[in-house]
Amino acid sequence: MLNEYIAGIFVAKELRSHGIGRQLLNYVKQRYEKLSLEVYRKNIRAIAFYQREGFSILSEAVDEDTDEKEYIMVWKKEN
Repeated sequence: MLNEYIAGIFVAKELRSHGIGRQLLNYVKQRYEKLSLEVYRKNIRAIAFYQREGFSILSEAVDEDTDEKEYIMVWKKEN
């Protein structure tokens, strides 16, 4: 976490789909009013996960280091 920016969430492959990613997100959601992250457009599984967790796509960009298309996604706490 860098302020409100999530630099990455990594869960070991054999432990995925056990709610660990959701628990990590819920932990930071309790501490911040809004969050943002970047995810490669080709990472359909991650995009679907973040959308289920209340993130929406704000914009599209290109990662300068990899030339991969990516989405900038945001989440805002509901009052």
